[in-house]
Amino acid sequence: MSKLNRRDFIATGAALWATALIPVVVRAEPSAPILQETDGIAIALGYKKDATAVDIAKYPKRAGAAGASQFCSNCRLYSAKTDGLGGCSAIPNKLVAGAGWCNAWIPTA
Repeated sequence: MSKLNRRDFIATGAALWATALIPVVVRAEPSAPILQETDGIAIALGYKKDATAVDIAKYPKRAGAAGASQFCSNCRLYSAKTDGLGGCSAIPNKLVAGAGWCNAWIPTA
């Protein structure tokens, strides 16, 4: 068994840290369950499958003209699949509605 020296320790730690920065590719399978608004993560993120149903008093980010154009389908975290559903890197292993919205919404570049 070889001893881990300081240089190896730092190099290994830096490599592990850099690996954590690689974005996770969302691969929600078409057979993945659809996120329900009653799921814990949906409640925590203020997810609504119909973005027009979002309580703008509670989530002012969705208010106004800028907010009216925010949908899962134009969020950087969303990856479209079929039937208006897609994966979301904020909500792994679930499908979300493209017409939906949550507080994790990030504009596409």
